[in-house]
Amino acid sequence: MNKKINNGLAIILPNKRINLFAIFILILGIISGSIFLIVLKDNDKNMIVEQFNTFIKNVNENNINNSYAFRNALYENYIFIILVWLLGSSIIGIIVNIFLVYFKGFIYGFSLSSCYWVFKYKGLILGFIYAFPTIIINLIVVLILLVYSILFTSYLWKVIFAKDRNTGIKRFLKKYLFVLLICLILGLVSSFLEAYLVPSMIKLVIKLFI
Repeated sequence: MNKKINNGLAIILPNKRINLFAIFILILGIISGSIFLIVLKDNDKNMIVEQFNTFIKNVNENNINNSYAFRNALYENYIFIILVWLLGSSIIGIIVNIFLVYFKGFIYGFSLSSCYWVFKYKGLILGFIYAFPTIIINLIVVLILLVYSILFTSYLWKVIFAKDRNTGIKRFLKKYLFVLLICLILGLVSSFLEAYLVPSMIKLVIKLFI
């Protein structure tokens, strides 16, 4: 069983060193986002409280337009996925990709820590409900994109600078296109869950705990 899992992970994330590097960048972003909340001024923290209160009010009063939320989430996810994928096909773009993945982790870390800061231990429940279906999927997408963009850049480097024509870049390009398709599907699933499932779950948690 463990061997099958390991083989599956090896197919999705094929390079251990790059995998660890991608995870490190993502975790660094999450930690930075969590710490950033501490250094915010009181006025900024009050704005966060107001935003959370407005969100909870909208959820309780069913003021969330699910179809609009779905389109918005899908647009944001697809813009990020396509941008990272395209940048990964250039040597210079990998630097931007590393920053984008770091920033994505930063946003998630800041959001979850803000949730805890506003609602204390109840915020952990809210954060878990929000994070588990959507953020987990998005994090997987981010890791896959970064790993494969780094791999693609290494292939390009060998072809352009090392003059190595036997890198198998054509075969990898097909795999890179397949990765884009998988990430787009995962982005679609994540957007649907965020728009239709998460608000209902959060509403239930608010009624029970907040």
